[in-house]
Amino acid sequence: MDKKFVMGIAAMAALTLVSCSSDDLDSFSGNSSKNEAISFDGYLGRSAVAVNGTRGSVETVTTLENNGFGVFSKYTGTGSFSDFANQQVTYKYSKWTYTPIKYWPTTAGQIDFYAYAPYDKNTTLTENTKINFTVENNVANQKDLLWARAHTQINTPITSKDNKVKFQFAHALSRLGYTIKLHETNSSATFTLNKITLAGSPDEKTNAFYKKGTIDLSKVKDVQTGDAPTGLWNAATSDDNKQNLNWVSGGSIKVESTDPEHPQSNDPNNYLFVIPQDFSKDKTTENPNVDELYVIVKYTIDYGAGVKQENTVYKQIKKHFLQGKAYKINLTIGLPIEFDVDVTNGVDNWGTEDGINIGSDGNLWDGIE
Repeated sequence: MDKKFVMGIAAMAALTLVSCSSDDLDSFSGNSSKNEAISFDGYLGRSAVAVNGTRGSVETVTTLENNGFGVFSKYTGTGSFSDFANQQVTYKYSKWTYTPIKYWPTTAGQIDFYAYAPYDKNTTLTENTKINFTVENNVANQKDLLWARAHTQINTPITSKDNKVKFQFAHALSRLGYTIKLHETNSSATFTLNKITLAGSPDEKTNAFYKKGTIDLSKVKDVQTGDAPTGLWNAATSDDNKQNLNWVSGGSIKVESTDPEHPQSNDPNNYLFVIPQDFSKDKTTENPNVDELYVIVKYTIDYGAGVKQENTVYKQIKKHFLQGKAYKINLTIGLPIEFDVDVTNGVDNWGTEDGINIGSDGNLWDGIE
């Protein structure tokens, strides 16, 4: 079995989509009592190119336009206003639209808008500004969750024709991708990847990733540093709220590349999206309740003539997965058994012969016939 398993993790830049928060975006003033409709704009920042990205697909400007986003609002003021409650906003006719239309209040106050994507008709607010989120165990159904907040101060009367609520969306989860390559190729053997699993223990009996959590849509990223806001996510740490993820299961992906610059990678639609979680801590007697993560890889070596060998290897990943960050797990399999003999000193000398004298020197024969 290939016991030497090379695994590297590259923490790539926050998906480049470290979108700035849209805090204190719009202020409206004027000298007319005209009542203006509330309209929205949605932005995703600079989209990262999906590099050889499986079925959990990345949200981009295009998918945001195709799937739309949901909006909630909280109005504070002296007038009356019916807040948005999971209002779907879609992109049609080259602009963001929704129905039924709502209008700005004509009295001073403020409205906080909370948005998320992709839109889900069953999403509701909890604790005023939070929504629940479930990480699907089936990678094919996983979502790249986005969130944004816009704070608007209403000064009356409103006359601006460009009074759109502008959302700058950010990625709320951590994104994981993988590459895989061989130590070397050999014409006498072919390698097939059968399984990649991320689990809380090598035997997969311990669960790793959070299943569910709540995200506070009122939190915004630090504009200056790009750091994730404190208290963005909350998830139960009990084992019943954790799961292992089968990234590749029952597959037969032929592995051929040995080039570290061009390894084989997960499909652009096969990323994993997980709730931010810390796997970097050491488990000790004093601190036994830490989260651990292992990558487990199963592959088959076919030598031909019906001779096959199945190998399973694993490695612990010690990493703190952060909000809005993308990570790449680089796997190398197929460590060959090699032999080496030093052609100069590879065989020991016999050394000095140890003499055994018989018939002389007091060591006479035992008998003569």
